[in-house]
Amino acid sequence: MRAGGGACPIRFQCSGCGFYRADPSYIPAIEDHVQALRADRETATAMEVDDFVLRNLTDQITSYQHVLDSMRTKLASYDREERDEVEQAAAVLRKVRAGIGQIELPITAVTSRTTS
Repeated sequence: MRAGGGACPIRFQCSGCGFYRADPSYIPAIEDHVQALRADRETATAMEVDDFVLRNLTDQITSYQHVLDSMRTKLASYDREERDEVEQAAAVLRKVRAGIGQIELPITAVTSRTTS
């Protein structure tokens, strides 16, 4: 995780890692990832790949689904006010992540003038 996943020894199978800690702001991204894994599994099935490939995809889907179920169960245990606060914070975090790398403030280019 320290290396941003770039040095991951298990090749980005995050939900199976003991260090993986997703927060509720990642629910939509995890749902999208599960859908992509399902599509990959369908493609792999059509390609008649070896069973271990299908097993790996199925296991990843199951593992991420468990992460989603756990987060949803935890959220459901909160009272309405706490759940609303978490959902609002998650929305803010998603917006911040979406804006990373973009310049949000207007910046004016200033050219330097030399005087002789």
